[in-house]
Amino acid sequence: MSIAKDLYKEKESLFLKGSPTLRMLSLVGIGIGVIAAGAGFFTQQGPRVWGSLLFNVFFFYCLGLGAMALAAMQDVIGATWGRPIRRVQEAFGAFVPVSSVLFVVFILAVMFDIGGAGKVYRWIADPHMLDHFWGKNIWLQPKLMYARVFFILALLTYLVMWQLRLGINRDKAWLDGRHEEAEDLGEEVRVKTKYWSAPILVCYGVGFTFFGFDVMMSLSPTWFSTLWGGWQFAVMMQTLMAALLITMFALKSTRVGEFIQRQQFHDVGKLMHGFTIFFAYLTYAHILTYWYGNVPEETEYFIHRLHGPWLWFVYAIPLLGFVVPLYLLIPKWAKWSRTWTITMSAIILFAQWLTYQLIVQPEVIKGEDFLKGIGPLLEVGMFLGTAGLFVITFLWFSRRYPMLPVADPLLEEAVHGGH
Repeated sequence: MSIAKDLYKEKESLFLKGSPTLRMLSLVGIGIGVIAAGAGFFTQQGPRVWGSLLFNVFFFYCLGLGAMALAAMQDVIGATWGRPIRRVQEAFGAFVPVSSVLFVVFILAVMFDIGGAGKVYRWIADPHMLDHFWGKNIWLQPKLMYARVFFILALLTYLVMWQLRLGINRDKAWLDGRHEEAEDLGEEVRVKTKYWSAPILVCYGVGFTFFGFDVMMSLSPTWFSTLWGGWQFAVMMQTLMAALLITMFALKSTRVGEFIQRQQFHDVGKLMHGFTIFFAYLTYAHILTYWYGNVPEETEYFIHRLHGPWLWFVYAIPLLGFVVPLYLLIPKWAKWSRTWTITMSAIILFAQWLTYQLIVQPEVIKGEDFLKGIGPLLEVGMFLGTAGLFVITFLWFSRRYPMLPVADPLLEEAVHGGH
């Protein structure tokens, strides 16, 4: 606990006040999102607005849930390398309750067909379209789907908040000057999280898979993928590593950033590189399997996306999400060189944002309607709104809690190069 005692005199430096400019930009982003949604409803594009909300919230929800899953992975094996960035992951996780509320709003809008939301899921708008699809006509029942989504959101949100509460409580004792109690709590939490992280990861994996089945895959009700859960995980973790790297560089000039060493950048960069390959592997496995199976209900999903504006997404995603980072992240320095690494991370985030859009929007609107009205500005505006809300949540968390887990008994080892 020597680091914790040394830092006590400068504990205020461990809180991030955030620049007024960043807060203002976040609020402006939220305002743009509201205006974009309003413009979409005004131009009679309600389903498109709800589709944009769905994939944008899902994008940032994955950052939060993925961060807490990564924290649980480190806890269950007792890894030390990520302790200096543990609170960054928890700040990402703070968005899970916020995004869960947005998902609840979305589902309620679908239930009561508010603003055209009832048309987002074709099988809800036309219940008889699945009459001849045995199994699907049982699973895809509106009331059952709503109940599953609400239950999964509640369960995952509870587990995330439980994780957050454990880490925060031990630091609260440290902030109050109760160092011995903080040390005891730190060890108690380490043992508890090591024991409970494995079942929590099971809940995350199963819950996230079925959640993705219901809110994303069921947009195309006659199509299905047994790889969907693993593929979602690959996308989630690749984008998480990219977002973590950008945030780590942003913190580098702060007191907290002094504890984020080259080791952490290298490890997160290697994970980003690895999940780039994993994402490409599972994507190829999808396409190859459907290609040689040649079942109309399955191939139609991909053929539909090879027409109109969606074709450009199909070209951009593998290039920006796989080919470019695959080769340009090979050198060691590519994981910790500020300009290079941030650029690669931004490219990956953009590519996977296109991926989520390619999943949702072709099922909600026709290709020829994509450029009508305000066009893609609607999706971009909704992204800026959700991103602004994500950043505001991050800043709120970082002002309330120290951004270094000072009472973590493994922090000392991590600072001295431990893995």
